[in-house]
Amino acid sequence: MRAVVFSRYGDESVLELTRRPAPAPAEGEILVEVMAAGVNPVDWKHREGAVRSDRPFPLGMGWDVAGVVRATVAGGPAVGEAVYGMLPLPYGGAYQELAVLPVSAAAPKPDRLSYAQAAAVPLAALTAWQALEAGGVDSGQRVLVHAGAGGVGHFAVQFARHFGAHVTATASARNLDFLSRLGVDEPIDRATTDLSTTEPFDIVLDTVGGLVQQASWRLLRPGGALITLPEPLDEAHRLPGITARRVVVAPDGQALGRIGALIDAGAVHVEVQLVLPLEEAAQAHRISKAGRVRGKLVLGF
Repeated sequence: MRAVVFSRYGDESVLELTRRPAPAPAEGEILVEVMAAGVNPVDWKHREGAVRSDRPFPLGMGWDVAGVVRATVAGGPAVGEAVYGMLPLPYGGAYQELAVLPVSAAAPKPDRLSYAQAAAVPLAALTAWQALEAGGVDSGQRVLVHAGAGGVGHFAVQFARHFGAHVTATASARNLDFLSRLGVDEPIDRATTDLSTTEPFDIVLDTVGGLVQQASWRLLRPGGALITLPEPLDEAHRLPGITARRVVVAPDGQALGRIGALIDAGAVHVEVQLVLPLEEAAQAHRISKAGRVRGKLVLGF
């Protein structure tokens, strides 16, 4: 099978399109013929060495798959069924023609999505779903999502609206109309708006880290929740009365089933900025690392 791997940590030049033996599913795993693989920032962080595993080189790439079941387990999806899912971190293996993943991590592909669109969903949507759950999102709450037009962000704003929250989200000026189309109540130009002058929030979802995380503590009401994703909490900026935690996404086929139902009902839109062929994985990494991606990037097979 064709596969993108790397044999040392480094920049995009370490990625290699090669031929590898087909993986053999272990107990509790299914084999999927991959039709498309999602691209996430964690992919290039893995390639650079910020996210590491205990497996020897060469290492596989990617965690999002959408494709067709080729081998299954008792009680699992049928051979030939279209599925999507997320491989467990930190073991990448989505940028290849055949992938194995736990049966518990897979769900039926939403009917209204192409394989490329479906591959854009699992890791980003599960991150948003699990982050909002960790924050205790509820109807009537004020929720702020930083970088609301990004991969995680554009799912988070829609899920928060689904749960009945009042949603504020930051983005560049070019993406404010996009946020409005997603149902965001208050789209905020991150370059020109001082968030410290706004009414305090019940939940702040930090998808950026660094200075954004530091500033987010003071945007919350007493008893509010700060949920951060890209890096650990900076305890030097902790404020009393604020609940805070970092969320690291985990595969969850049941949640993907619920998310898929929302997608098929038309309640959640999946934004794919660009689909590139597997041969252009390095270019996908360059685009992802440069930022400014609206929604997701995908590799098509």
